[in-house]
Amino acid sequence: MALTTKETYLFQDFKLQENAPFFELTSLKVNTYCVANKSEVSDQYKIYWIEDGSGKYSIDFKEFTISGSGIFCLSPGQVFTVESEKVQSAFQIAFDKDFYCIETHGKEIACNGLLFNNVHRATAIAVKEEEKSIFQNLVNQMVGELENKGSSHRDMLETYLRMFLIQTLRLVDIKEAEVQEVTHQQDQLAQDFIALVEKHFRQEHTVTGYAEKLFIAPKSLTKRLKVLDYPSPSQIIKDRLVLEAKRQLKFSTKTVKEIAFELGFDDPAYFSRLFSKNAGASPAQYRQQELA
Repeated sequence: MALTTKETYLFQDFKLQENAPFFELTSLKVNTYCVANKSEVSDQYKIYWIEDGSGKYSIDFKEFTISGSGIFCLSPGQVFTVESEKVQSAFQIAFDKDFYCIETHGKEIACNGLLFNNVHRATAIAVKEEEKSIFQNLVNQMVGELENKGSSHRDMLETYLRMFLIQTLRLVDIKEAEVQEVTHQQDQLAQDFIALVEKHFRQEHTVTGYAEKLFIAPKSLTKRLKVLDYPSPSQIIKDRLVLEAKRQLKFSTKTVKEIAFELGFDDPAYFSRLFSKNAGASPAQYRQQELA
């Protein structure tokens, strides 16, 4: 690999030395295409923008292919894997809730919205050549602000970050519109259900429990999700539990029994049967396959 530049720009608030808000932008550029293969668990909110490159990736074990340019949005705890990649120019934007609390910046770009924490529609979207300049300009503005801190420094970075997210959301909206048209009410219900599962999956395993929180009958919830081409509510709950189990099996040394208890199962044997049925392998077999 012939590395040209790898620059990291870090937000610093000198008035807050301890527990300061975190925001970091990393730029990678190479003379010739760099081939990479790696897997990592996100510890902050992260945006990967492949400005020039291609590859096969997965978010929480769901595969995506990017050719030319693309954007990924990751939430803390999500597993991002580069299966194969050839990149000449790429950027990583990382931040925490203390810097930019997505939950308070609009429902659509919130961490329970379309871009983040949506395990059934992970954000991995191709960017067309004519759309690249929008993101290039925003990243350049961020770099300029980080290099030359002006007045309202943090406010400016937040503004650029929000604009980047909104532009990404617009691409997602266009992509969704090409696939199917759905009503806002139906889509919002699906997002609210997934957000509740994300928040309570360790404690609540029943469709009835979630339906009660949404003030809707379980059958109505099932029908509305079916219209949107989602799996059944029960399958979404199982998928989230299995996903978390996969993360723990691959990236921790916890026993199967410990993982089962953490996920709210009193009977580890029942947990193992559920995992085996949905993952196609027992927890022990899955761990052995992933670590081989």
